[in-house]
Amino acid sequence: MLTLLYRSDAVSLLPFSALADICVRSSTNNRRLGITGFLVEHEGTFLQVLEGEAEAINRLFARISKDERHYNMAVLGRWERPGRSFGFWAMNFGPLDNPSFWQGRFADLRDGEAFRLRSGDAETAMAVLCQAYVFAGTVAGADPVIGDFVIG
Repeated sequence: MLTLLYRSDAVSLLPFSALADICVRSSTNNRRLGITGFLVEHEGTFLQVLEGEAEAINRLFARISKDERHYNMAVLGRWERPGRSFGFWAMNFGPLDNPSFWQGRFADLRDGEAFRLRSGDAETAMAVLCQAYVFAGTVAGADPVIGDFVIG
C-alpha cells in the first residue's frame, strides 16, 4: 500500500462548492481504483494524502500534476505501508474553518502565509491532515446526514 503526501498552491482561490465538487468526482473515480484520500485547503494552499496500490496512485498523481488549477507542487513523502491510515473515504475535503483547529499546536499556522511556508515540511503537513481527518470523521459520525454524504 503506497501513501503519497503532497502540497500545492492554488492559481486562484476556489469556493467551497468547487472544492466539494472536486471531492465528489474524485471519490467516484478513487472508489473504482481502490484509492482513499483526504484533502485540506487553507487560503490557497492544498495538502493531500492519497493511499492505494502504487500503480494506481502513480497514475492518479500524474493526472493531478497536470491540473492547471494549482502550481508549486511538491511531493512531501511516499511511504509503503501495510495498511491505510486515511481509509475512511475514497476522497474527502476537510475545510480548516473551525476556530478550535487553530488553537494549540496549529496556532502559529492560522496566517495563510505561515501555513503556505510551513506546509512544505512533511511532518507539519501530515500533522495538519491527521488532525483535520479526525475532526472530519467526528463530524461525519455525529451527523447522519453528513455521514451519508462523506462516507465512500
